[in-house]
Amino acid sequence: MANEQTHPCADLAPGDTLPSWSVTAVNDARDSGNPIHEDDGAQRYGFGAGLVAGVTTFGYLLHPVVAALGSDFLRDGTSSIRLRSPVYAGEVLTVTARLAARDAGGLQFELEVRNPQQALCAVGAAQWPAPVLAGTPLPPNAPLPSTRRAATPEALRAAPVLGTLQVTQSAEEARQFADAAADKLDAYAGLVHPAWLLRQANILVDRSVAVGAWVHTASEVQHLGTAQAGETVTVRGQVVALFERKGHDYADIDVFIEARQPLMRVRHTAIFRMAS
Repeated sequence: MANEQTHPCADLAPGDTLPSWSVTAVNDARDSGNPIHEDDGAQRYGFGAGLVAGVTTFGYLLHPVVAALGSDFLRDGTSSIRLRSPVYAGEVLTVTARLAARDAGGLQFELEVRNPQQALCAVGAAQWPAPVLAGTPLPPNAPLPSTRRAATPEALRAAPVLGTLQVTQSAEEARQFADAAADKLDAYAGLVHPAWLLRQANILVDRSVAVGAWVHTASEVQHLGTAQAGETVTVRGQVVALFERKGHDYADIDVFIEARQPLMRVRHTAIFRMAS
């Protein structure tokens, strides 16, 4: 593993933990247009208040690993998140990372986010360096639709390719995003935050599909590079699987994010139509 002996994790053994991190959750998606992040909308589905976005929780989950491995991880690592229970604004979350294994393939971490009641809100994993993955075709480019397709399995099966999104985050917006996330790691200096990048997968769905209240449930992320604030980021995706569980309609979406270089490849899972 490159630079293992000088890396901050060089002395870690399986079972050891990285320094834990506590953060006060912020609902930064209230104005996203998704009712699930608003109190009234979320309460209609049995939640106590508007949900903190899963992509925001993803940023919290990565903090201990990026604090230890720095931007190397953002260029050559993998991570995943599975949302287990709601996260609400104002809750003080505790994020932990345990080294599950180390071998010639690198470091593998198990990640958790818990709320003040110690309920498990999210679980995840991280690996560095990333394993070599077989290449698969990238989602094609397509224009954003003038009329969004219906949020039904039939419509998504008939037209699985989502529109291509181009977006830029200024240096000031990047600073404000990091401030809101209480995440001022040196590794992120001058860069767009990985949680902001993953958020673009949500926006891609919003711009292509006429979803109402919908919920991001999981993501598998291959980190391929970093983008400077001010760079134009291109996001494209396509629906690759549809399934139903407990009356909810789910989609797996293959998302590719790039700027001057590839940034992320994501398998993004969401409930796009909730059971009534």
